[in-house]
Amino acid sequence: MRRKDFPASLLFLLAFLFPGTCLISKLLDYTLLVHSGRHFAVLSTLLYGILGILLLHREEKTAGAVAAVLLSLCPFLNQINVLLAIFYTEDFLVVFLFIPWTVLSVVIVSEYVERKLLKVPFYVLAGFLTLPILLFLPFIGFGARTTLACELSPDAVYCAEVIDDDQGALGGSTRLVVYRFDKSFCIGSFEFRKSQKELRSGPWGEFESLAWQDRELLFMNGKAYEIVDYYPEDLSEKERILRYVKQHEGLLLRYVKKRDDAILENQPIIQEVKFDASCIDFFCGGSGFGSHTTYWGFFYSESDDLTARCPAPSDGKEYEQILQQSGEGYLWRESWQDPRGDNSYYVEPIVGHFYYYEIHF
Repeated sequence: MRRKDFPASLLFLLAFLFPGTCLISKLLDYTLLVHSGRHFAVLSTLLYGILGILLLHREEKTAGAVAAVLLSLCPFLNQINVLLAIFYTEDFLVVFLFIPWTVLSVVIVSEYVERKLLKVPFYVLAGFLTLPILLFLPFIGFGARTTLACELSPDAVYCAEVIDDDQGALGGSTRLVVYRFDKSFCIGSFEFRKSQKELRSGPWGEFESLAWQDRELLFMNGKAYEIVDYYPEDLSEKERILRYVKQHEGLLLRYVKKRDDAILENQPIIQEVKFDASCIDFFCGGSGFGSHTTYWGFFYSESDDLTARCPAPSDGKEYEQILQQSGEGYLWRESWQDPRGDNSYYVEPIVGHFYYYEIHF
């Protein structure tokens, strides 16, 4: 790209900034909120105007191939900027600050881009966007949105908000949203909320209370919401297995009794089932390679044999002679007998005769 095409590239980057930010945030599962949109609109409009005036006052109005394409895109992008300003800021001043961008870019393109096949299609696209702009423009500022309550989870991982959308005579709604607070951030006027979920949308004015019981349980108006139902990807393998067994104990007991593989159809958490004299092993997966491999799953033991999946030979010993208490479960390490060994085994009761296990080789 020629050096004199640099202002044209900057003009394109300014036009692409807002749409590009919205697009990237969507792709990365962020919800974009715009606060103090006027600050952003005033500053960016000032920069856009200065660049546009510099281009129009240049004596030699020519553009290289790349710069011509970038300039041709500007009218279309600026119409998108107006639409985004309507939906994200709901502020008349911000919207009207963006409208001159389109006019200025059309004038610049007419001066710098000679090929009609290049600029006319984008003129047409920009023209088509005028209709939705005119359609939604009268609704700017219609109603009011108020945050009634905002509560962080005890570990500051999640944030819950109750939002009141008042639509006047049309009624409105009360919404409960949760997002990953620990992965959210702000840049200037933009707030990026990671993985925002709407847990409830109810009638306007229904809000009474909002409180966390613990990291996984949120209460609004006395109704409980289990956060892991909305963020299953945040569970560790252990949490996922423990939760599954507790929720499907009846189904698993039917399988133990009948040993009918059809019962476990559509249960992707279970990868393989093995039977031996002491237990039924429900293998759920593994990770690692070679001597750094971990396997996990759960087993059913009618005799409550905690060592059922332990790699250590029991030699008729009771589990107390092999395992040591560790947190909610029991642990065995090969290094206790052989300093060169690095194998280990962890087992934890889940419910009934079901036990969670991890084996490290």
